[in-house]
Amino acid sequence: MTKARKSQWRTQRYLRDVLQRRPAQPACGIGEPFVHRWGSSSHINDRRLLGGAGYVRSGRFAMLALFYSSHHGSGMKPDHELDHGVLAVSQTRATRHILEIIRSQTGMRVVGLAWVREDHWRACAVLDDVGMGLKAGDELDVDTTLCKDVMREGKAIVFNDAHADPVLREHPTPKLYNFRAYSSFPVLLHGGRYFGNLFALDPEPRDASSDKSQATFAACANMLGKLIDDEIENQRTQERLRAAEDVGTAREHFLAVVAHDLRNPLQTIKAASALLTRGADPAKVGRRLSASAVRMTRLIDDLVDFTKGRAGSLITVQRTPHADLAESLEAVVDEFRDSHVDREFRSSLQFDGVVVCDVLRLQQLLSNLLGNAVAYGRKDSPVVVEGYRKSERIIVSVANWGDIIPQDTVARMFDPYFQGPASAGTSMGLGLSICTQIAKAHGGTLSVISNAESGTRFELSFPAQADY
Repeated sequence: MTKARKSQWRTQRYLRDVLQRRPAQPACGIGEPFVHRWGSSSHINDRRLLGGAGYVRSGRFAMLALFYSSHHGSGMKPDHELDHGVLAVSQTRATRHILEIIRSQTGMRVVGLAWVREDHWRACAVLDDVGMGLKAGDELDVDTTLCKDVMREGKAIVFNDAHADPVLREHPTPKLYNFRAYSSFPVLLHGGRYFGNLFALDPEPRDASSDKSQATFAACANMLGKLIDDEIENQRTQERLRAAEDVGTAREHFLAVVAHDLRNPLQTIKAASALLTRGADPAKVGRRLSASAVRMTRLIDDLVDFTKGRAGSLITVQRTPHADLAESLEAVVDEFRDSHVDREFRSSLQFDGVVVCDVLRLQQLLSNLLGNAVAYGRKDSPVVVEGYRKSERIIVSVANWGDIIPQDTVARMFDPYFQGPASAGTSMGLGLSICTQIAKAHGGTLSVISNAESGTRFELSFPAQADY
């Protein structure tokens, strides 16, 4: 048998002998001097956890916490109460004031609040006047503490001097943590939900079981429970306020998107009206007006859905198979030809086969890119629109020639409300953000290159086929 195995075997035998010697006792309640059971010893299987050689009297909690963390990790399991309770309580001055009341009224020099579960013990707040080394945030093996018994029984554990009791003097927990007096009361939340323990201990005997001490403990544990409840509710209220603010911001964003996208079809309608007054072909103009009206109706429908709270995101798509994507996108280019007669638009759009997409959203994207090209491209240079299929992906690009976009601007130009120097005061900075969202909703990407040789070229790429 190895040395380590012999040590483990001796430790387990020691614990078994101690627990077998203890007399049967009734369940411990407030006013009773000690507990009738001590919890599982399954994790107390190393002599180092019994206060053997290598531990000094001061700082023992710190070293045990370090030992436990190094063997079990310091991360805790996600828990709603932990997120809203432990972290909140750890940061309140009120908790410290309550611990100071316990210390002054009971004479116990180590006082703390612990969050306790079947497999976790974590200190939320601690006052340590004897240098035991325990501090807020430390974790201990819950099976080496008495807090687990309080959790299971729902009753306090109190004793004045472990050394004076024939059973407690051999109990591993007081020996391990080097204390003689101890008191631990459950902290309950609304509805009787268990949070953890308010505890106090001292290396010297104390009158922990006096009526005054226990009344103070009971009142303070009750106050802590209410304080934690208040903090949890405060955190939830703040979360609701943040959510409401996010909704408000999203609504403002959405309204701005709608206002931005209504400009281009309205320009088309204005241009079509002018053409009609000059005797243009009514049928052709009527088709343009109808296409613009459809796009405006889609935007207004989205606005209605959003204000009713049904919209799950700013940009949604409905992908269906289309064999006429080129014709649909060409219609958008024609709108710009009609509304910007002083500019040249070149288009080459050909998509072989069926494309699964949201045509209206892609028209919206192309309209934004064309509007961007018209706004920032040189008037004497053409705007070039290309569309084709490449390796089962659809490519749509819009290119223009103008000032080169700086790299630091390229990195930010897809962000909502971003305005470059040339657009300050003339744009809300939403167009490219809208395009990016549409591209992502199609499972694709939107990229840009800008240099002297090829000008500024935006490229949309997305899979031609998808489940729908």
